[in-house]
Amino acid sequence: MTTTKPVVDPAIFTSPAYAANPYPTLKILRDHYPAYRNPRTGHWMVTRYEDVTNLFRDNINFSASPNGEHIGAVFGPTLMEYDGEDHTKLRNIVAPQFVGLKLKTLLPTIQRNAMELIRKFTEKHARLIAERAAATGEIDIVDDFATRLPLNVILDVLNLPQEAHEMFHDWYPAMMNGINGGPELRVKGQKANAEYHAYLDPLIEARSKAPEDDLLSRLSVAEVDGARMTKQEIKSFASLILVAGAETTDKAIANLWYQLLANPSQWEAVQKDPELLDRAFSEMMRIHGPAGIQTRRAVRDVELHGEVIRAGDYVHLSLYGANRDERVFRDPDRFDLSREDLYFGKELRSGYHENGRAGHMGFGLGAHFCVGYQLARAETVIGTQLLMEVIRNPRFKPGSNPTPIAIRIEPWHLPLEFDAA
Repeated sequence: MTTTKPVVDPAIFTSPAYAANPYPTLKILRDHYPAYRNPRTGHWMVTRYEDVTNLFRDNINFSASPNGEHIGAVFGPTLMEYDGEDHTKLRNIVAPQFVGLKLKTLLPTIQRNAMELIRKFTEKHARLIAERAAATGEIDIVDDFATRLPLNVILDVLNLPQEAHEMFHDWYPAMMNGINGGPELRVKGQKANAEYHAYLDPLIEARSKAPEDDLLSRLSVAEVDGARMTKQEIKSFASLILVAGAETTDKAIANLWYQLLANPSQWEAVQKDPELLDRAFSEMMRIHGPAGIQTRRAVRDVELHGEVIRAGDYVHLSLYGANRDERVFRDPDRFDLSREDLYFGKELRSGYHENGRAGHMGFGLGAHFCVGYQLARAETVIGTQLLMEVIRNPRFKPGSNPTPIAIRIEPWHLPLEFDAA
């Protein structure tokens, strides 16, 4: 008996329904069209965990150059779009600043910024509570905390003035929207990036001559095998870290709070044992991380599941599809800190898939594995733990219709109520 495959309308991929919940469509693709070619765009989408893993690692047949067409169009050239030796040179300069012993020097910064923000919103809401008859407090996890903490940390890391926070807070969403949006948003993103680069120009010049103990100085003078970053590469990377470090991490923080509060038993578990927040971060990155796809371009013809991806074709590697692949994760739509099929250790550039456990795909894999992964984890876990110590009995504000979020253009909020002190 022949089973008819379900029909996939390509219009679904640009619909509000898909943006709100892409997972039913991704399951259809995994089960019936593991190498799916969108007839409207000609682009491919790969959704199974094993295939996404293999394509991430295949730097011979697939290039990261498409990143230059959206990220590079706003920021200028970054290591995100380079392949081969050009990518290796830049990564060897910047990666050591974000991993290992270097991260330890950033932990006090993360903790200090978190506490300053906690005091700020606590005092703010204490005043509001005093003016109201009601005995409850409120916080928008997004506006009051998640969008503030990562940006504050990035400003400290680059040694940029916290007093200019609002200026940077305006720049980085405009730059992010320029990457993901249409022509009008692209122009606004390029304008914000140009203003940011003009701001950085004299700072880079000064710190290359008299370096201080900050990332901008380190990038200005760092060498690997006699090679240094150009001034344009430094500025482009500063754009990348501002947007990726702030925009992506704020979504991670907010999504972690959403997942925990949407699953009361898991919230209760981390309340009893805050050490579980590390596991909660990994499970959040699996079930719905900040980014849904990464794109590659085929360098030569490649056959996959009976389909031929032609040289020059664009291939979307679905992080969301891979992270909920039933072939790897049991009951993948469930947020579960006790699951035995997820690798809960620190993220590995090479990935992890053995002994019945697999690592999440939230930071990518291989040569273009996110260099800021440890910083994002530390900010999210430390910030959340400190926030948990301040607010009591948090819950979604009635009528707020809470949802998780990925990188998208429209504003997003996650208002909570909590018991006032």
